[in-house]
Amino acid sequence: MVIKTKSSKFAYFTVDFECFTHDLCRSLGTENKPSLRTHELIRSVHNIQKIISFTTHQSTKMTFFCTGVAADLYPDVLKELAALGHEIACHGNFHDDVNKMTPKVLYAELKLAKDKLSQVTSKDVIGFRAPRFSIDKLDFERLDVISQLFNYDSSLHFMDQTEFNNWKSQCPVDLIEFPVPQQNLLISKFKVKLGGSYLKLFPSKFVQYAANRSVEKGLTPIFYFHPYDLYFGYSQLASWNELKGAKARAYWYLRQAQWAGLFNWGQERKVRKLFSSFSNLGTLSESMHETQIPLK
Repeated sequence: MVIKTKSSKFAYFTVDFECFTHDLCRSLGTENKPSLRTHELIRSVHNIQKIISFTTHQSTKMTFFCTGVAADLYPDVLKELAALGHEIACHGNFHDDVNKMTPKVLYAELKLAKDKLSQVTSKDVIGFRAPRFSIDKLDFERLDVISQLFNYDSSLHFMDQTEFNNWKSQCPVDLIEFPVPQQNLLISKFKVKLGGSYLKLFPSKFVQYAANRSVEKGLTPIFYFHPYDLYFGYSQLASWNELKGAKARAYWYLRQAQWAGLFNWGQERKVRKLFSSFSNLGTLSESMHETQIPLK
């Protein structure tokens, strides 16, 4: 029997919905086309629906930041997400770092991805998150490019409300920012973000501590997961044959476990604990008009 818990702490739960095997093979320069993981991705969606239904929340809706490649390869999965009421936002076309693209290339890639996602889901796509949070908070040129296509961004990290407010006061870009907080833990250089590898590799209390500290410092926690964080199996790892042609093939075959395999046996427990500790505020687009969030 699952006992529902109610928390007085609130947070946003988000998913960076990318195609891990495709992105890995492409980044390593292989010409392989990995087999589709449709079953695994659908299971990820069902797992998150199941977990959130077992806890008491304000909302059962989340924001999924999806790549254009995800729209190409898994249109039916994205349609299911939209049908369930989740928000589909943009995570780039390929899972490429924003800070390595010129503003002109960045605009073209984001426009292409936005069009794909909008066409597949029949909904306007108004939010963006950079792959791997790969944009500097003072890179106003690229933030301006993002503002030309989207109403809000959720790519930047801050430690407290004061730091966020100081940044807002100097930011010339008309864009709403939902910051993903990060906090120091143990030593000043060890900064814990609210999800991803930090949740996989460390006890969940590390991420919970960072989230609680963020609340104390005036920032609403934004947790982020990936499909392979929510599958709890291992078949989202690229196979040995799928990595054929990659440099340091054996290294990357093992290294991928850090992201999509290591400690999967304990991941469900960790995710459930986070969901039971914070009440879900719903999609980011639903909160766009909160007075503490806009830059302008």
